[in-house]
Amino acid sequence: TRTRILEARLVLMAEGPRVKETKLDEGLPLLHSANATLVGCKMSPSDDVDRSHNVNHVGAVLFASCVATLCNVAFGYDVGVVSGSLENMGTSLKLDTVEKEAATSGLNFLAGLGAIAVSGNALDNFGRRQTIFFSAILLILGAVLVCTSTTFEQLLVGRALQGLGSGASWVACSVYITEIAPKKYRGALVALADISINLGILIGYATDYGIHELYRDDPNKHWRVSMALSVVMPLIYCMAYPWVSESPRYLISKGREKEAEDIVRSMSGPSDPPATEAIAQIKDSMEHDQLLSWGEALCPPNTRHRYIVFIALSLGLAQQLTGTEAILYYSPTILKNLSSTWRFVANLGVGTAKLVGELVSAGLVDCLGRRTLMVFGNLLLSAAVAGLAYVFQADGSSALQIALLSTVMFMFSLGPGPFTLVIVNEMTPLVMRARVVSAAVLLNRIGSGTIAMTFLSLEEALGVSTVFYIYGGIGFGISLFYMLVVEEGKGKSLEEVSSQNPRKEDSSDLDSDKTLLLANEE
Repeated sequence: TRTRILEARLVLMAEGPRVKETKLDEGLPLLHSANATLVGCKMSPSDDVDRSHNVNHVGAVLFASCVATLCNVAFGYDVGVVSGSLENMGTSLKLDTVEKEAATSGLNFLAGLGAIAVSGNALDNFGRRQTIFFSAILLILGAVLVCTSTTFEQLLVGRALQGLGSGASWVACSVYITEIAPKKYRGALVALADISINLGILIGYATDYGIHELYRDDPNKHWRVSMALSVVMPLIYCMAYPWVSESPRYLISKGREKEAEDIVRSMSGPSDPPATEAIAQIKDSMEHDQLLSWGEALCPPNTRHRYIVFIALSLGLAQQLTGTEAILYYSPTILKNLSSTWRFVANLGVGTAKLVGELVSAGLVDCLGRRTLMVFGNLLLSAAVAGLAYVFQADGSSALQIALLSTVMFMFSLGPGPFTLVIVNEMTPLVMRARVVSAAVLLNRIGSGTIAMTFLSLEEALGVSTVFYIYGGIGFGISLFYMLVVEEGKGKSLEEVSSQNPRKEDSSDLDSDKTLLLANEE
């Protein structure tokens, strides 16, 4: 528009007093038209309203998503801070090896049960944001019990509450963000749920080191203050709770359509469908959501769906059997001969590598695909674990040990870490998805807890290098398993991914497939 004005003025000025009537006829209409357009742009409030609405809706979605992930940050913080506090905790409470393993692994076992509890009736009965609120309360109560523990029994109860809260918030947060996020931002926002855990791990490592340096002469106060600070994130969520919107899908299921429409309108951008149309789509989708019972979901009537359940549960368990949980929890114990500064460097390297791997994988997945990152990420992870075992056996340098520990975690976050549950979600039909995914999470946490529960005992019995050789061998086997069963979901709808399978359908399965087909449409 400014260019048109300038051109029109130049036409008039070039002729000066000798301007001809024809030139005047050419230039003035152009000038008036351009000026009118510019004035119209300045005077019309629509652009300012659109820009304001765009900023407001992005801010509303981002605020709700970030607040919802605070309990996930607390989950990660707990993993990181226990790693550095375990030795002083064990000394203070006079814990033996098995009790230290139980205090560490209890979080994971109970997190699986928390995930199962949420997948049942909690989300539907209480709502998404209120379920996260209950999770925050459990995390706060657990932290209080842990940091004031005088006996192993009290410590175990506190860890159990933290585990239940962590598992419940993990599932509820993912569901909540998925349901409130506009299509344009959904992928990036849902990734926050996993990234926030890794951010929490890094914060936990750094916080523990700082408190250790502050209370170097008082090991008892070191671990208690470190564990007490895990209440911070859940407390912030509780304070922000009144300003967090509920999921529109939950509100519609309870007949509160007006509230749902207001929330959809506040969180929708100019390119999204109108709120009324979005509400109609949600209602139409819910009419077809005839969810299966636990028995029907985990033991479906036809061969193809039984195969899907088997693969989904196997993927959930396999992710945790390569020893990465031992590195997260026991790096300072593994490197106990190093100074506290070197152990902090190791923790910082492990936490940073895990977080950076998540960010890199998020940038590569649309280009390379899930299957490629899963297979090659796990292959490189297994090679790094085997290399780490050799370095321990050969008594290699501290710098090399730390570098390989960090490499293992980077490779984990590049493939199996972020994409295991994504693949499980994609391959499972809608009517089975909630139950199957929750069962996969339960097995995932059981695998994680088993590694944490047995590592110290295995290290004492076999030596650290032998244990990591075992993890490396398991990892190579899992990589072969990924090659054989993982299907690529890049560029495909959920329906397309869940309908593809390496096994051919039996003709006897077709009738039972029809009962799932309509319900699987989204």
